[in-house]
Amino acid sequence: MKRFNFNGVCSKAVVLLVIMVFAAIGCSENPLGADKKSEPQMLMRSAEAVSGISLSTAAHSIQQRISADKGGVLSLLDVTLEVPPGAVPNDTIFSINIPDVNVFYNEFGTSGLVFDVPVKVTMSYRNADLSGVDESTIRIGWLNPNTNEFIDVECEIDFRTQTVTGYLDHFSAYALISDEQ
Repeated sequence: MKRFNFNGVCSKAVVLLVIMVFAAIGCSENPLGADKKSEPQMLMRSAEAVSGISLSTAAHSIQQRISADKGGVLSLLDVTLEVPPGAVPNDTIFSINIPDVNVFYNEFGTSGLVFDVPVKVTMSYRNADLSGVDESTIRIGWLNPNTNEFIDVECEIDFRTQTVTGYLDHFSAYALISDEQ
């Protein structure tokens, strides 16, 4: 008569449970949350770059009426918005506001505006302090006002020109963010 091996069944059940947990949450994360990935950080400008920027608030805000039929380009410091024809149904005031020259954080307006055709944004990080930054993780993030967290924007980074380009479907606050090394 065969005997039932209770320990063998329990061992297999535990192994199966562990496999299911890692499959559900991913093997790169600790299931207990001890090694949680840190939140992305906004890029900071280098001290040399900030010292070369005028502290006048007027110099850190620009607005322009963009034609719905023709589109247009709006640039300020290290940010360029390219609005294609048809992005908005009517001629609209577009703006870039940089509230703090120490960080790569921009408020684009008219806030909450949603586009029919994506608007191209290019942000340069040439003047960034890259100490402790993994350059390959630099990207554009939009600030979700409900959660106060940055949401990644699909974008491309050009290491040669030190620019990041993405396409926006709405206006909000945007920043260059990265993961620490």
